[in-house]
Amino acid sequence: MAQLLITIVLTMVIFLVIAGLLIWAKKPNYRIKTENVISLLELVLEGRAGDNDWRLFSAIPLRHDPYLDEVRDRCLEIEEREYASGGQTPYLFTAKGLEELAVILEELRQREES
Repeated sequence: MAQLLITIVLTMVIFLVIAGLLIWAKKPNYRIKTENVISLLELVLEGRAGDNDWRLFSAIPLRHDPYLDEVRDRCLEIEEREYASGGQTPYLFTAKGLEELAVILEELRQREES
């Protein structure tokens, strides 16, 4: 009987410790900053960005920054029309798409400077 009581108490203690750790630990936040978007667009324009890099940026809404979310939406519109990742070229977009992304990049740089 005493052994059963000890087992139950130890089980409860372990359960409470694990529950406390889970409550204390925070889930990871994925927060893109303006400089991250600038870096990504530079890589895209240089032909050094991978498909996964672009997909990670385009897949996650940026609710923490409405301006960056608008930029992401504009990039998605360009992606719908000008995405050209087919393996024959290192560039993810057509020449027209790259031009449009360069305009967005310049806007981001100007905004970052001010």
